[in-house]
Amino acid sequence: MIGVIGPLVQGKRELRGSIGSVAVFGLGAVAGALVTGSVLGVVGGAVQSLAGERVLAVAVGAAGCVLLLADLGFLGLRTPTLRRQTGSTWYRKRGARAAWLLWGIDLGLGFSTIRLSSLYWLMVLFVVAFVSPVLAPVALAFYGLGLGVAFAAAVIALTWRVSRGTGSPGLGLLRAAGTVRLASDALLGLASITIVLAWGSPWW
Repeated sequence: MIGVIGPLVQGKRELRGSIGSVAVFGLGAVAGALVTGSVLGVVGGAVQSLAGERVLAVAVGAAGCVLLLADLGFLGLRTPTLRRQTGSTWYRKRGARAAWLLWGIDLGLGFSTIRLSSLYWLMVLFVVAFVSPVLAPVALAFYGLGLGVAFAAAVIALTWRVSRGTGSPGLGLLRAAGTVRLASDALLGLASITIVLAWGSPWW
């Protein structure tokens, strides 16, 4: 995302078309997430018809714990991800509007670019296991909307840092990414345990 945000900031430390760019990015992210959500809805319909809620809860919770171990690098495990960044040359080759839209769609799909944490995969498993197939696209659309909001916040923070000349904005974002990953791993573990207790426990 650091490379994506870069073209927004000019050498004279001003934003160019930031509101429109963020809006187009957000629309693309929602569109990409809707595509993934539609596929998950079809898969979820089949999975939910084959297994009960308690079995699915235990399976999702166990998978979440394995994903957490992968994020932590336990036994050489790694976060499931493609080693691919979104297109860094789209801005030059396709123009601003098309680039922002493509970046949004690409990141909104969720699976097509590198992931720093497995929290996304737990969300996917949760949607497949427990969300109605009709509502699965809506659930993922909120993920796309969240990307748009997070991107807008990152642009504001980056612009503020650049305007004040307080160090490297890229380095600041990299540090923030590390903090976000730690928070995501903590939430991943908590969510995995909660799923098992809420849906898989025999006393419920």
